[in-house]
Amino acid sequence: MAHWSEHSTKLKAELKHVERLESLEKMSHESSTVTLFWLPSRRTDRDAKRSVKSFENIATYCGRLDESATVCILTTAPDAAFLLSFLKPSLKLQLWVAVKTISDPSQDKSVSVTARHAALLILTRYKAALRHAPTRIKYTYCPACRKTTKDYGGKKHMYHGYGTLMSDVWTDIECDPSEDISPVTERLRDLFGITPYDKLSVIDLRQCEGLIPVKLDALKVRSLRGEDKGDKPTRTVRSRLTNKDCIEGLKSLRPNSIDFCFADLPYNLRKKYYRSKDSRSVDEYFEWCNEWLFELDRVLKPGHTLAVLNVPQWAANHFAFLSSKMEFQAWIVWDALALPARRIMPAHYAILCFSKGSPRELPGLKLADDYPELNYLRPRKELYCVRASCVRRRKSSGCEDYSQLTDLWSDIHRLTHNSQRVNHPCQLPPSLMRRLFALFTEPNEIVLDCLNGAGTSTLVAEEMSRRYIGIELSKRYHNLAVKRHKLLKSRQNPFASSNETPRSKNSPVARLPKRKYKVSKKDLQLDVRRIANMLGRVPKREDVEKLSSFSIRYFDQYFVSWAEACAAARTTGMMETVKTEGAYAAKV
Repeated sequence: MAHWSEHSTKLKAELKHVERLESLEKMSHESSTVTLFWLPSRRTDRDAKRSVKSFENIATYCGRLDESATVCILTTAPDAAFLLSFLKPSLKLQLWVAVKTISDPSQDKSVSVTARHAALLILTRYKAALRHAPTRIKYTYCPACRKTTKDYGGKKHMYHGYGTLMSDVWTDIECDPSEDISPVTERLRDLFGITPYDKLSVIDLRQCEGLIPVKLDALKVRSLRGEDKGDKPTRTVRSRLTNKDCIEGLKSLRPNSIDFCFADLPYNLRKKYYRSKDSRSVDEYFEWCNEWLFELDRVLKPGHTLAVLNVPQWAANHFAFLSSKMEFQAWIVWDALALPARRIMPAHYAILCFSKGSPRELPGLKLADDYPELNYLRPRKELYCVRASCVRRRKSSGCEDYSQLTDLWSDIHRLTHNSQRVNHPCQLPPSLMRRLFALFTEPNEIVLDCLNGAGTSTLVAEEMSRRYIGIELSKRYHNLAVKRHKLLKSRQNPFASSNETPRSKNSPVARLPKRKYKVSKKDLQLDVRRIANMLGRVPKREDVEKLSSFSIRYFDQYFVSWAEACAAARTTGMMETVKTEGAYAAKV
């Protein structure tokens, strides 16, 4: 097992087979028990829609649990999305975890990427933050250079010797949801091995009436809406950027005229956009979302794909709306963790893919081996690092370091450095858009982004010889996108690194001004660790002022908080190269 839970006593495990959900009413529950519901695998969105009564029974059982209860549910992403609406009145969603699974041999892989994950919902009856044992995932090492898969650069002194605290994407383990979920249960037994819990109760619902999936053959109903698949619009659509409200702009487009729709919407998390509202009530937010999702469905060509990116809990609401109108195609997990995790860090986004009627064969799955766009669809094999020197050596030696594309995308990282950003608080990496466009579109097809922001989507579309329509409400962001498209047309790179520091910021933490450091931040942090070892505890500012060999003004000027100054004092530091396994104790 590739994890280590600190100060944890492994829970006892108990397995209960349930064939009728009505029997849940007679089942007792102890306050010391964590409950895991194990639902059948290979269920479709259609199965989820037919399971209303079953979901009501599960929700009723959960609603009777005591206030300290923790409930986990392992199921498919469509099931999780539907079931969540039944559970919200009595439970708080703490985590939506993506768990790596074996592939489903029955899946039609011509119209969707290979499904390789299950959803693990972790919910509680209490409203406070999730109570669990701090759990670390062991470092992995590149088989080619024997260094850590992730390059930690100059921050190795701030990491623990065993591994990093876990995120909500579990690719270090793999389970078979139809037969064996022991890797998941073993992790949960350690994760919740704290007071007041002493037992994990696994309720097996795989043979439960009302949840057994219907055979796929009985569900294959070919459907098209709007014009015939083979029809082409009579008018040529030219690429353009439009400065309009997204719904107004969408209503000006003809039905069945767009080949691929993409939306990366504000997450309603109070981000500071220029002249844009990101703090609506929940009802108002989804009413707005449903309005433009309705329009995207209208303008999309039959058989083509709409993709929406959001955080998982909001994506569940989009799923409920879209599944009433369109055909579910894929739930892609974009694992975008870029910083050290704290406790269990929400690290991934959901990319929901729906087709208008029955989906066409995906263009990206038909590419010839020598076609350049195929490179966008070849994720790096697990464990291989991205260090330039190692990549060059692997390439020169003919090492096969690429794997098949699945619905788990862990090889595309968020933009983290100011040099990669422009003046927009939330920017997607161009590599994400290149993969989506290569997978779902062909050259000269029309890509629509109705919330275009600084223009990443439309810029990538132009780079890849797609036509595009970008709709953006903000005049400032619209003008920025226009400016970047002019750079592209003049054969300059709109994604090139810049020495300018963007004014927009995607964090409430104040940005420190650029400066030359007389003493490196690493040296200062290591000195704090030295003092911590002397004192047997994390030092206070007055301790460092008294005991450090460096002036206290460096600590005040170079760090945004005292917690950052003490980052290395709370951990052991790690080695970049493979080392023998040993015991690790908590630092101070």
